Amino acid sequence: MGELEELIVKAGAGSAGLRKLRDLSDPMVLEVLNYWYAKRGDRRMPRPQDMDPVDFARHMPNLMMIQVDYEPFALTYRLIGEEVAQVHGANYRGRSVLEVDNVRSNLGSLLHELYKAVAMLGRPVGVGGGMEFVGRGHMVFEAAYMPLSFDGERTDRIFTATSYKPLSVAQRFSIESAGPGTLTV
Repeated sequence: MGELEELIVKAGAGSAGLRKLRDLSDPMVLEVLNYWYAKRGDRRMPRPQDMDPVDFARHMPNLMMIQVDYEPFALTYRLIGEEVAQVHGANYRGRSVLEVDNVRSNLGSLLHELYKAVAMLGRPVGVGGGMEFVGRGHMVFEAAYMPLSFDGERTDRIFTATSYKPLSVAQRFSIESAGPGTLTV
């Protein structure tokens, strides 16, 4: 079992895992991801100031912005939409991603590694699956994590769009018996 798979299991993240961007299917996630691509143009990634909230205001409850700092490497939540905060049981705005471990063991560490991978790769990453959330119980989620850069080279922010749907009991048992999610990029 790889390091990321171990973190998924330790965090109790059910079938959560990386997803190929082409396999994402939620209309809201795809709309925001396509917006990211349009704003990127021929650059490696768009700038934070390219992302105009007026263009995606109806999706704000499902969006997050994470600040990426270097020397030392740190990830801090800067913006958390209402839906995201409710599902996770708290608004972590202004707090380190690792602080999520205080509410749900190993989840902050798992998110830290996922966001760090986005920052280092400098390209969008898809995630999804089923898991139990502190604020809403068992849910299926799908998300795109998209890097932003002030200088076009180094990731300074990570912009995320996440959809959540309730998970039926039958779906929950099906996911739990399948084990950790497929980890493909």
